[in-house]
Amino acid sequence: MALEKTKFCSWLPRELSLEGPRYLALVNALEQDVVENRLVDGSRLPPHRELAAQIGLSVGTVSKAYQEAEQRGIVSSHVGQGTFVRRRAPTVPVGAAAPQAVNMALNVPAHGREADVLSGLLSDVYRRQELAPLLDYHPHSGIGHHREVIARSISDDAFSVDPALLYLCNGAQHALDIAVRLVAQPGDKILVDRLTYSGFKAIAVANSLTLVPVDLDDEGTDPDALEAACRLSGARVYYSMPTLQSPTARTMSLQRRKRIAELAEKLDLLVIEDDVYSFFYPERPLPIAALIPERSFYVTSYSKCVAPGFRLGTLSVPPAFKVRAELFVHASSWFAAPILGDLAVRLLESGRLDELIRERRRQATERYRLFAKFFPYAEKLDNPPFYAWLPLPQEWSASRFTSAARGQGILVTPPTASTVDDDDPGAVRVCLGAPDDLSELSDALSILSEILARPPLSVFSVA
Repeated sequence: MALEKTKFCSWLPRELSLEGPRYLALVNALEQDVVENRLVDGSRLPPHRELAAQIGLSVGTVSKAYQEAEQRGIVSSHVGQGTFVRRRAPTVPVGAAAPQAVNMALNVPAHGREADVLSGLLSDVYRRQELAPLLDYHPHSGIGHHREVIARSISDDAFSVDPALLYLCNGAQHALDIAVRLVAQPGDKILVDRLTYSGFKAIAVANSLTLVPVDLDDEGTDPDALEAACRLSGARVYYSMPTLQSPTARTMSLQRRKRIAELAEKLDLLVIEDDVYSFFYPERPLPIAALIPERSFYVTSYSKCVAPGFRLGTLSVPPAFKVRAELFVHASSWFAAPILGDLAVRLLESGRLDELIRERRRQATERYRLFAKFFPYAEKLDNPPFYAWLPLPQEWSASRFTSAARGQGILVTPPTASTVDDDDPGAVRVCLGAPDDLSELSDALSILSEILARPPLSVFSVA
């Protein structure tokens, strides 16, 4: 039966849980009816406004529920046609193991030698009886020696980091949250790329901030769009990821960075610079913070180059924010785990961090080359991270492709994770680090390629 001829079904939830958000209660009720076969594959669900009126919820709540249901793979949406219960995969026989989805939605590095390297360093700490001092209270900003060594490692001839203005944090996420609290109050506006880091969106929600979208071009933030958005919104803070921007993996040229720095001076902007992926470059691109240090809050992290659970990040602040930065670290975590600071120093001084970074670059390059074989029209990257930006054919929306991939056991980053407005990005982020090896990655990429080789309505066909 063609989708456009399918009539709306009269589905209503039997009951909605009183616990948790209302949109999740609606999604869970819908999923339960699908699982129990009370909804037939291909059923066309009531329009958002109609369902909202019948069950006493806002249209926004119903829309959010339908969006969440699509991310779970329960339904598929078709512009101008409606929302349909998806054709489910065949039931797994009793006693058989359910196939596990390949998670290419979460950006993680491939497994390497990090566990062996850290085990050796931890053994060294224990053998030398150097653990006990690390278990004491320490300064909120971190142990002085640790900050000195780490500041030197971040600094170079073009960019100098003062250890007195460097704060060790529990990962880059913690550092970004502190930076935001230093420069913005609830209700303020912050300029961000129209497609931005999902973790920063979470920080904005938690701090009751409004994100102002700025258009991107092939290098990332479009300077003209930044100036226009700044003047129109009155925002005075700009969050930037100039190197391997997430989710698009675009990198600003030196000329672009200088232009952004000039605009920050001209528009009186404070810049939060997220530089967690610059280690993929053998020669780090010049940070914007090197051009306007008095306006910049510079963030790096060891979680991306060592391991996700190695929650150690750094925040460098202008001198005027030193006292409040220490207060916010104190208030949010007292201090970052000293043992992680100690391990970071040992990694740096022994040269083992360089070994791990070289391994990360090799792994990322191998995986991106494989991605490029399946999708040769994607952007060519000389220094790729563990994720890729996959442009979609015009007939495929990002949400529709995400749902189709999920139906085939492949999770890709849903567009709602990164979008600041409701526009379809026309592409999705595919994270390449999670598959165990190149063979598993190849199989997953092959499935994604096969999905795009077919028109959407054939993928979402109904009986």
